Amino acid sequence: MDYNDLFQKALHCFDQGNLSEAENLARQVMQTAPDQPDVLNLMGLIAQARGLHQEACSYFAAAVRGRPNNAAFLFNLAFSLKADKQYAEALLKFNDVLRLAPDVPETHNEIALIYEATNNLDEARRHWQAALDLNGDYADAAINLANSYRHDDPAKAETELRKLTSRHPESALLWYDLAWLAYNRQDMDNALAAAAKTAALCPENDSVYCLTGKIFVAKGDLSAAAENFNQALKFNTNNIDAALALADIKSAANDFTAAELLYRHVLEINPQNFDACNNYAEMLYRQKRLSEALEEYRRAVIINPRSAEVSNNLGAILKDLKDYDQALDLFFNAINLNPALPEASVNLAETIVLLAENDEAKALTAAENWLKAFPENTFARHTLASLRGENIADNQIFVEKLFDNFADTYELVMQNLDYTAPLAVRRIAGSLEGRVADLGCGSGLVGLAVKTDRNQIIGADLSAKMLALAATKNVYDELVQDDILNFLRRRTDFDWILAVDVVGYLGPLDEFISLCRGKKLIFSIEALDGGQVCQIQKNGRFKHNPEQIKKLLTDNGFKHITEERLILRNENGTPVKGCIFKAL
Repeated sequence: MDYNDLFQKALHCFDQGNLSEAENLARQVMQTAPDQPDVLNLMGLIAQARGLHQEACSYFAAAVRGRPNNAAFLFNLAFSLKADKQYAEALLKFNDVLRLAPDVPETHNEIALIYEATNNLDEARRHWQAALDLNGDYADAAINLANSYRHDDPAKAETELRKLTSRHPESALLWYDLAWLAYNRQDMDNALAAAAKTAALCPENDSVYCLTGKIFVAKGDLSAAAENFNQALKFNTNNIDAALALADIKSAANDFTAAELLYRHVLEINPQNFDACNNYAEMLYRQKRLSEALEEYRRAVIINPRSAEVSNNLGAILKDLKDYDQALDLFFNAINLNPALPEASVNLAETIVLLAENDEAKALTAAENWLKAFPENTFARHTLASLRGENIADNQIFVEKLFDNFADTYELVMQNLDYTAPLAVRRIAGSLEGRVADLGCGSGLVGLAVKTDRNQIIGADLSAKMLALAATKNVYDELVQDDILNFLRRRTDFDWILAVDVVGYLGPLDEFISLCRGKKLIFSIEALDGGQVCQIQKNGRFKHNPEQIKKLLTDNGFKHITEERLILRNENGTPVKGCIFKAL
């Protein structure tokens, strides 16, 4: 087969969507004519169709060098430059196209899209109007002009797009833009309907399946979302948005093998993709692959040094590796970048406490500097007071913020700490009957342990996020967001009170035990040896003296008191000694 026949066959394969065969044939042609502009242009079109715009640019540029006044080659080069976000270069090339072929409305449309991407809406709209002046029936220009109002007047954008549905009802772009508008205003049902019309008109378009996947994520249907992201990748394996979104779904479902392949795929296409690098690092951290996570977070910092989240996450790994000095620097940096980031405050507080185990003076200085720089920070005030052994005035606020932040990883962390209290309570309580108040219910581990068909459980907790987790256990008849003392002051409609791993945040327990009078009570404490009633620890929790607790229970009318000493959990390799009381 001669040169021209091979080339024509390659073109035919490309037109039929058979990109692999088209590339194979084009490469055979290039062995004979490596600098032939038409073949180089075809190779660029094949790369462009695969979303490989940097590769496409190199082929198109070579084709233009061989035929510098070919408007089609210049247009193709400018298009891929635009897709690669090389906007200045793309604009220069499109202007060269206008010089050679001034009456092509598509060129004005592409120039307008560049101006829109660079926030020059006036110039963008001028070029869309120029395209329409050349061809009044040019649907893409009319649709893009109408859609441009989403930046400054979304309602007008939708009105103008709706007007066009009667004139261009078969335009996939029109329905796609309407789907995005509905998605952005969180109208997911209308977004889904418009996306479905887009897919019906353009069934092999990866972008619409990616958008549909995002809509299903917003609706909470991750199975349907994953199906659509997979469909997007079927039509375009290089759709970064679809691959990244699917990776995040797989990671959240602990399908780490599939997630890792997808994250790596995204980073192969675009090594500077911050979200892929950051989310991949987070997944590695969850797997305790600390050295790999550390490397990925460091890459993420290079990509975006202004990200408070990455600075915080990198600090968390160094904290786990016991490099407290570097961890402190990173957490302080995260808070400076974003003072409202609660994770950084929680991590900084924990690191200062860990540092205090070996260097109390340095830890105290760090806490003092933190409060001096951020006097309104609840965690800073709480940490410094704890280190000084002072009473904490706003412990409710601290506990609420702490556990709101802790909610997403609470059960995994407690599992890693060998948390034994829920099972111990179930054993000690036996089969609870009647109404049970689970105070400081957290994510519902205790409720899950004691639930039977003979009881009804009311859960109370300060943290709204913890209560949301507790609701997923389907064991609570009622969930209440409240401080446990305030709850006991307001409510008496229960037979049993459970307070597991919660009174450590109260300090003296006189009022708590007084409010429990007349009920059956089970609660845990961290045990304090010595004569004091209670003592605050550097971590901000209180230890209580078991002998003093028994006296308080007796003074408040409890007749049958039993206690069981046990290890509640392990923290930093150290057993936390505790005691569970049952008082009737």
